[in-house]
Amino acid sequence: MSTTTSSDNTTSSGGDVADNVHHPKWHVPQGSASGAPLVINNSLTDAPVPFVPIDKEGKRITWYSCGPTVYDSAHLGHARSYVTFDIIQRILTDYFGYEMFYVMNITDIDDKIILRARRNYLFEQYKKEGKSLAQ
Repeated sequence: MSTTTSSDNTTSSGGDVADNVHHPKWHVPQGSASGAPLVINNSLTDAPVPFVPIDKEGKRITWYSCGPTVYDSAHLGHARSYVTFDIIQRILTDYFGYEMFYVMNITDIDDKIILRARRNYLFEQYKKEGKSLAQ
């Protein structure tokens, strides 16, 4: 797959229609990549690049990620984000020696929760009236 840069400072991947997405041009962060043995894949350029934290000492990582939107019973999918991040965090801190500040949001209110609560309330009211579903 090839990556091209257009005159409007965006990049796009050649290939399928789904791959033909325009992204802002990626700029290498300021800092030193020396002594940084970690190389990651840049999804904008689809190329490996050195991992460079943007703090002055090059040792502190800040990370924000979207967590689950909880509106039903817990399931294995909820644990995936926690387990995946825990593994990555342990590798970055224990093996590579980075300090990490991590924030994950957990969305607890949204339309699905409100709709389900209303539906459950109405169903309980219907059952209290003693009507059957056949009526």
